[in-house]
Amino acid sequence: MISGFLEVFLLAAALFVGSFVTAAANAWPDWKQIISGRSGCGECGRRLSLIELIPVVSFLLQRGACRTCGARIWWLHPVGEIFALFIAALSVFVFDGAWSLAGCLFGWILLFGALVDARTFLLPDVVTLGLIPAGLAMSYTSGGQSQLVMSALGAVIGFASLAVLGLVYRWLRGREGLGLGDAKLLAAGGAWAGPYALPWIVTLGAGATLFIVLIRHVLGQKVDATTAVPLGPGLAAGCYLAYCLPYLVRI
Repeated sequence: MISGFLEVFLLAAALFVGSFVTAAANAWPDWKQIISGRSGCGECGRRLSLIELIPVVSFLLQRGACRTCGARIWWLHPVGEIFALFIAALSVFVFDGAWSLAGCLFGWILLFGALVDARTFLLPDVVTLGLIPAGLAMSYTSGGQSQLVMSALGAVIGFASLAVLGLVYRWLRGREGLGLGDAKLLAAGGAWAGPYALPWIVTLGAGATLFIVLIRHVLGQKVDATTAVPLGPGLAAGCYLAYCLPYLVRI
């Protein structure tokens, strides 16, 4: 009974959590915009009414702009809300009880990091470094010491692989290609999903990143070898899907 109520609550709250996560990602690193009070327009400062705080719906009703000053609302805002709902739906479908909550929190934190990286090309340490001990703790809870060792190995291999690849890229090309933030995020993925999931995470991450490049090309934006594209969103998606996949296969 409690498990059922929890899962219904997670689904009901997902869009509003997504709204908060997206607003926080848009404000990062200025946390005062989030904790100081009610939401307002970032341009004119007008406080938003309740009807303007309805996830997805308010964006559509306002046609993506502030009703007062006409400033454009960040287009990733409704996208983040929809992804937050998808994360909750998948977590509830794959996991049971408290594990559904853990899956949601993991996915929502990854979503925050992905949105920040999409906006700033930086992955916050509060996400990457925070998820590593959390993943190790979850592994120990679910599988004991042996699972903890495997997760720790996944974290080490994940960080080392991208860190070394980034150094090689910088040596060959003379510029940054992969940041340590990406290496830390892959370490977090290894901590949660284990070392055997790392190839899947990288493959999914690369595929998602190439998809973003394709979308930008279709939209008419210039895309060439020097175009900067954040890897974080793809890696974040890979981390979450790789964590859920073994449990999904068992269903």
